[in-house]
Amino acid sequence: MIFWISSYPKSGNTWVRAFLANYIANNPNNVFEKIQNIKSFPSKEYFEGIVSEDDIKKDHMELFKYFIPAQKKINNNNEFNIFKTHNFGGSIKNSHFTDIHNSCGVVYIVRDPRSIAVSYACYANISFEKSIELLLDKNRISFNQKYYPEARLSWDIHVVSWFNNFLPKLFIRYEDLQKNPFEHFKSILIFLNKFVKIKIDEKKIKKTIDICSFDNLSKLENKIGFFEKTQKVNFFRKGEIDEWKTKLTPKLIKKIEGSFNKQMKELGYL
Repeated sequence: MIFWISSYPKSGNTWVRAFLANYIANNPNNVFEKIQNIKSFPSKEYFEGIVSEDDIKKDHMELFKYFIPAQKKINNNNEFNIFKTHNFGGSIKNSHFTDIHNSCGVVYIVRDPRSIAVSYACYANISFEKSIELLLDKNRISFNQKYYPEARLSWDIHVVSWFNNFLPKLFIRYEDLQKNPFEHFKSILIFLNKFVKIKIDEKKIKKTIDICSFDNLSKLENKIGFFEKTQKVNFFRKGEIDEWKTKLTPKLIKKIEGSFNKQMKELGYL
């Protein structure tokens, strides 16, 4: 079965992947190497033999019809599979992201959209205005490996889709994870234990948190690079909580808060 680590982009997904991959590993030394044990979905390899890339090139929206068959292919290994995704948790043209036969649970990391706006703008080298435009885009589709679409949609649709998803779920705010990583990473392991046996070792949790600290990941990226980096700016840039207060204009802040007022209030951001 598949267990998902899901979030909107630039919300802490890779940090959680780093922690889990290195905690589960017997020898957590090469942090970035271990992250690759938790792969991304959708990716080309999982659709081979299911749908041709030529067909996807003709109409990329066709891929969503094959998400569940691709997950079934993954689960043919009869193992517990942890995957990362930025796809929203709903359906496209009546094609669901997943089903009860292929997925068992999800940990969802949610982050203040004002912080995401700043982080993504710096990461993608775009203006804050453009970054916010993407946050608000209800039809936002991004591509993995050029041709494999990921339905991200707007921040609020993404959050609500996973909140309402049928899967057993653990919601964690990025801000809380940063303030108290031990408590919340431990809660992730406890939640995972509902689906697969993982020993809860507090000393190992603390050691893994140190290994996967944002500062350490940033230094490691500067030293050896990071395989998922697609821009000139570092993937692990700052990871701050309130950077938006000094970066965004009052007008842009108001635009985000006005657009996502309901969800931000429910999540304690307003």
